[in-house]
Order: sequence, then structure tokens, then C-alpha cells
Amino acid sequence: MSMADFDRFLFAYTIGSHIILVSASIGLILLLVILELMILRKNDSRYLTLIKRLKKMFVISFGIGTASGIVMAVEMVALFPNFMTLVSETGAIALFYAEIFTFFLETIALVLYVYFNGVFKWKYTSAVLSFVVLFGTLLSAVFITMVNAWMNTPDGFTLVSVNPLIVTNVDPWAPFATASTFSQVAHVLTTTVLAGAMLLGVFFAIRYLRAENDNEKSMASSALHIIGVIGIVDIILAGISGSHEMATILSQQPLKYAAFDLNYAGGSNMPETLFGYLLGTKVMWALSIPGLQSLLASFETGSGVVPGLSQFPANEWPPLLVHTTFDIMVVGGLLIGLFLFIMFLLFVMKKDPLKYRFMIYLFPIAGIFTFIVYELGWVTDEVGRQPWIVYNEMTVTQAINTSPGLLIPGLLIVAFYLILVPATFYFFSRIYRSSRASADLGRKEPEGGVNY
Repeated sequence: MSMADFDRFLFAYTIGSHIILVSASIGLILLLVILELMILRKNDSRYLTLIKRLKKMFVISFGIGTASGIVMAVEMVALFPNFMTLVSETGAIALFYAEIFTFFLETIALVLYVYFNGVFKWKYTSAVLSFVVLFGTLLSAVFITMVNAWMNTPDGFTLVSVNPLIVTNVDPWAPFATASTFSQVAHVLTTTVLAGAMLLGVFFAIRYLRAENDNEKSMASSALHIIGVIGIVDIILAGISGSHEMATILSQQPLKYAAFDLNYAGGSNMPETLFGYLLGTKVMWALSIPGLQSLLASFETGSGVVPGLSQFPANEWPPLLVHTTFDIMVVGGLLIGLFLFIMFLLFVMKKDPLKYRFMIYLFPIAGIFTFIVYELGWVTDEVGRQPWIVYNEMTVTQAINTSPGLLIPGLLIVAFYLILVPATFYFFSRIYRSSRASADLGRKEPEGGVNY
């Protein structure tokens, strides 16, 4: 493996691990906001106990996620120095400053929410502070996604030369609204919330199955019902935003689109190809649905004509593995949707999904599978942009640091995350089980607002 390949692997590994922590944090704070709103309607001791425990879990998640984010930021500078120079000389640097601002907002609101909300006498204090934390967390994700959208559809500068780097015609506001910003932000937010919620679903399904008493089972059941509703709403939004994202890729990154659908020759009336591989100019061992790809493209863009790989130089093709990851992502999304649709039907029929044993066992499976699909979505997007780090402007090899001095620190980071991620969920479990439900369930809301 060359140092260029190692740098690619290390950053992919780091961000893939970081995404697990970020998604868990977003799922936790969204669940907390919903519980805070439910308490305002009904002061149920189950909700108070869940909030008390989830707050501690979120603090752990926030702290570890912050440390992980620092590692990722350092890697961006160390592994891709020329890319970061390009960022600093264009308006894209403003997105990083905006993300730092949202991090400050999230941090300040979190401190107030966890330690000082009892000081304020307004009954809505806890709910408002939890919402501000959620807002800061989501806005931070928005700005980071905007950076990625700018990498996919760069705008607001003219790159005269890569070596030496010469940039002209800089528009500092252009990176905030590129051709792919809206569609990518919408899809990333919906899928991240879905992945984070379903990841918590795994945790609470296991807690439900291993509950030692009815109180613990009741709390896990309450959390699972909320997570189920989040999942039902989000899978619909993820489907809509995903369709819009594909339309944007079709118009703005036609080569990436051709790789996703494994089109060698583009045209009209093209079939939808599931799995398989490209041998020369022919697709082998694939399930082909005649005309479906052009039909979907026509629905998304108004035109059924789609691009083909043959229209582009072969040395600019991304690894065609992205076709398989894309298909797994789409088929996996449909299967997750089926699970959530069954839950929706049971809710409509006023039946408790958790009364059905198969639903309880399917919940952790669906949650793990959701996260695998989510990670594959990022793999598909990032590998699909190769060999470019900034599409059609700078390649990864032009941006990368090939110093062998990165090898040992990089291997230590790999080992660090192998311990960190499972340790995080271990501490989640320990914190959640650190107090007895029978003692906590007797708690009532104090005068002047909730203080946990």
C-alpha cells in the first residue's frame, strides 16, 4: 500500500468511526427534546428518569465526539495540506468558521441545560435549552455537509494553477449555496437523524429484552415508541431527499451517476441494473429491470437520457465498486422502510408493535442494518468522487501528504478508535444502568422547572 492509499484509508476510517459517535449524539439530543416536550404535556416519571439517564449519556457522547472531531480536523491538515490551502484561499474557509460558531452555541447551551436549568424558574427552560443544543448540533452538521457539497460542486473561485497554488476570482459567499448544497444537506440531515435514532433503537431493544423488572421495560418501551415514530417520519423524508440528491448528481456529476448505475453507454430507455460488474463494455451477472432507470431519471429531472462511462476518460472513472455499494444502500433503504411501514401499520391499527415478539427481535437487526446502509451511503458519495478531492479542480494525489512519518501516528489512531467506539457504548450501558428505576420513578418535577 502506498502512502497515498494509506492516507485515503486512514481518513476514511477516522471519519467512518466519527460518524458513529456523531449520529449517536444527534439521536440522543433529539430523543431528549421530544421527552422534554412530552413532560410539559404530562409529567410522567418515566420520562423524567429517561431524561436523567440520557443526559449523562449525551454528555459522554458530546465529550468523546468533540475529541474525535479534533482528530479529524488535525488529519485534514496533516493528510491533505494542499486541499486545506485551497480551502483557506477560497470562501470555503468561512464554512469552517461557521461550524466553530455552532459548536460554541451547542457547548454553551449544553452546559446550561445539564447544570443550570434548575436556576431558571420558567417551566419551559429545559425544553428550550434542549432545543438550542439540538439546533447547534444539527447546524454544525449542516455546515460540515456544506463543505462536502462544495467539494462535489465547487464554486466561487477560479483555480489557475495547482502547483504552485494560484486562486483568483474568489466569492466568499458562493460555498454556502452551491448547485448541490440544498439536496445534499437535506439528504444528509434526514439520513443522519434516521441512523442515530435507529442506533439508539438497538440499545433500547436490548434493554427491553434484558429488562429485570416492569419499570425498566416500561422505560425502554417508551423510548422505542418514540424512536419508531422518528424512524417512520425520517424514512419518508430520506426517500424524498434521496431522489432529489440523485437528480442533482445526474445534472452536476454525470460521471458519478454513470458509475452508480453501471452505465457503460448512456442513452434513453436505459434499464435499472442491480449488482453485477462491468466486463469490457458489458454488464455481467446483474439483475436488469428494463427502462426503469430512464423512467426514474425522467421523473427526477424531466429527461430520460442518462450518461454513460464511455463518455468520459477511463482514468477519471471512480472505482466501480460504488455501483455495488449504491445498490446495497438503495435495497437496504427499501428493507428498512418495509420494517418501519409494518410498525406504522401497527400504530394505525392501534396495536403496540412491541407486543409482537418478532418486532422486538427485528428492531436491533434493523437498527444495525440502518447504520451499515448509512455508512455505505458516505462510501458511495466519497469514493464516487474519486479521483477528485474537489470535483474537476484538484485530485486527491495533488492534495495529499505522502510523508512516511504519518504511518506510525496513523496506525495509533486506528488502534485508538478500535477501543474508543466500543468503549463509548459500554459506558452508555453502564451509565444507563447506574441507578435503579424503582428509585428514580418516584421523582416529580420541582417547582420552577425540571432539574435533574
